[in-house]
Amino acid sequence: MSLKLGGTYRHRSGVVFGMSTLSTDFDLMRSVASTTDSRNEEIRVMLQSFIGRMSTVPASVWGGPAAARFKDVVDRWNAESMRLYHVLHAIAETIRHNEAALREAGQDHAHHIAAAGGHL
Repeated sequence: MSLKLGGTYRHRSGVVFGMSTLSTDFDLMRSVASTTDSRNEEIRVMLQSFIGRMSTVPASVWGGPAAARFKDVVDRWNAESMRLYHVLHAIAETIRHNEAALREAGQDHAHHIAAAGGHL
């Protein structure tokens, strides 16, 4: 026999199958994804500001091969900044996707345990 007690299932053996720990983990996953998005935006703004400032350095400061090298470095920083932005965004989306999939699997698992417990 199985008793449902507010999101937990107690089997006649006394074993408690709980969703509260999973629920807390799901909340943490959503929080991490949200924080990743926030930090990603902060980093993007900071790097874009930096790249913008570096891009406005007058040509008179750099001349000849140094000017070309400086432009290459700034272009590379800009490309890497955009790559970082997209990778952090993908990480946040992956965390969200995994949270949803794990939540669904946990609910299915709890349902199967409850159904199996009803037959004992």
